[in-house]
Amino acid sequence: MLKYESYHFGENTLFSHYHPVSLNYPIHLHRSFEFIYIMDGSLQVSVNNRNFDLKKGDCILILPYEIHSLSTEKYSDARICIFSPEYVKTFDSMIYGKFLENPVFNLSYNAQALILDKIFRDNVNVLQMKSCLYLLCSEVMEHTKLLVSVKNDYELLHKILNYIQENFTKDISLKSVADEFCYSYNYLSKYLNNVLGISFVDFINQNRVNYAAYLLKNTEDSITDITYKCGYSSIRSFNRNFLKIMNKTPKSYRYS
Repeated sequence: MLKYESYHFGENTLFSHYHPVSLNYPIHLHRSFEFIYIMDGSLQVSVNNRNFDLKKGDCILILPYEIHSLSTEKYSDARICIFSPEYVKTFDSMIYGKFLENPVFNLSYNAQALILDKIFRDNVNVLQMKSCLYLLCSEVMEHTKLLVSVKNDYELLHKILNYIQENFTKDISLKSVADEFCYSYNYLSKYLNNVLGISFVDFINQNRVNYAAYLLKNTEDSITDITYKCGYSSIRSFNRNFLKIMNKTPKSYRYS
C-alpha cells in the first residue's frame, strides 16, 4: 500500500521505495515519477488510458501527473520507487509537454545490477541516488522516444482527481465536485463514468478502502477510528464496502 501523505504525492524532494505483493490501486496521479520493476508474476498498468501487461523482468516508468492505475489478476511481486522531479531536473525538463511512446522496457544487464541494488536499498547517499535515477532515465530513452502530448479532456480529469485525492476522507459528493468545478451534475456523472469506467461513488469507495487497508496494516488504530478517518460515517457502511472491494472483512484483512 502507498503511504498517502508522502509516498503518494511526492512532495518536495521525496525518494521512497516499497515492495507490494499482488497490488491493486485505483486510478490516480501525482507529481512524482513512479518506477515499477516486476520481480515475479504479472501486473496490469494503465497509463493515460493505455494498457500495459508487465511480466517478470519488465519495468515501467510513469511520468509526473500521468493518470494511472495498477491491478493484479492472479499474483504480482513488484518493487516500486517513487521519486520527485527535483532529483532528475534535466530529464524532467526534457519531458515537459511530452509522453513516452512506450513506457515499458527492460534494463540492460549492466544497469540492472546497479539500479536495482541502489534505489531499492536504504541509506543510499544523495549523489549515488541521483546518478542511479539518471541512469534509469537514460535506460528508458534507449528503448523509446518522446511524443508531444495533445491537450484534451484529461486536463479536467487531472483537476478532479487531485481534488478527490485531497478530499476523499471528507464528506465529498458528486454534487460538491460539480459545484467546485462549475459543471452540471449530470454532465460530470456521465463524464466520470466514461473515463473511469465506474461510478463516482464506487471510485470514492475504492480510494477510501485502499487507504483503510493501509491503515489496518501499518497502524494500531481501531477499526472504528479507521472508519471515520477514511470518510465513512457508519461502521456498517465501511464494513460492507471493504468486504465488497477486498473480499475480506477489515478484521480478517488486518490479521491476514
